[in-house]
Amino acid sequence: MLNFRVVFSTFKLHLSQSFARATFRFCIIVQPLIYTFIFYMVYRESPYANYVNYVILGSGLTSLWSSICFSSAGDIERERYMGTLENLVSSPSKFTTIVLGKVLANTFLGLSGMILSLLFTRVFFNGSLYIEHGFLFTISFILMIFSFISMALLIAPIFTLSKNARALMNCMEYPIFILCGFVFPIDILPSFIKPLSYILSPTWAVKILRESSLGIDDFSIFYKKMLILFLISIVNIIVSKILFLTIDKRTRIEATLGVS
Repeated sequence: MLNFRVVFSTFKLHLSQSFARATFRFCIIVQPLIYTFIFYMVYRESPYANYVNYVILGSGLTSLWSSICFSSAGDIERERYMGTLENLVSSPSKFTTIVLGKVLANTFLGLSGMILSLLFTRVFFNGSLYIEHGFLFTISFILMIFSFISMALLIAPIFTLSKNARALMNCMEYPIFILCGFVFPIDILPSFIKPLSYILSPTWAVKILRESSLGIDDFSIFYKKMLILFLISIVNIIVSKILFLTIDKRTRIEATLGVS
């Protein structure tokens, strides 16, 4: 119950703090609309009947990843330069619990980009999201959120340990767009790059979302993809737990979380 209170309190506080920043408002309001317009211009001559799905899911997922990526790095940077990162790590509440509240808030705000993309496409392009398998799409959507949260929990401790979090943040955003197939299928990537794509959970999240919305050719393969996504997400959480323990041990020995 105590952990739930910490997560909920952090969630509420972080929502207000994040939305108060002009840059973050741009990421969750303006950027999804820009992505939607660009993707629509790219796909509008596509031979696929339901190309709008690629527009909405592509712009929504890119906006969600940008929100999580920039927030996970930016939050750590802000806490470090405000001199509060050490207090968070050494507080009675676990640092992992506090970070989880921040990640959930960033994910919640990031999901608004997908809703804006859907509304923008409907109003200006008269397009709508086609869903072939409603129940499986709902399950896939929940798994997608879970996978993105696991990725955020994985990169947050990496940013905490690094003094170059902002540089890492800028280097991670667009490669994930490409490697995970947010905009185009990873089948067109070079063969030596594909193994890297397959170990990233968003790759499988994109696959099951598109298949459950456009149509599933082989349900057994689809369920295997769902299982792979779930297992990779669990691995991400386990690795993040190890990294958070490393942070705890390192700060007690070296005390090097600050800017100096």
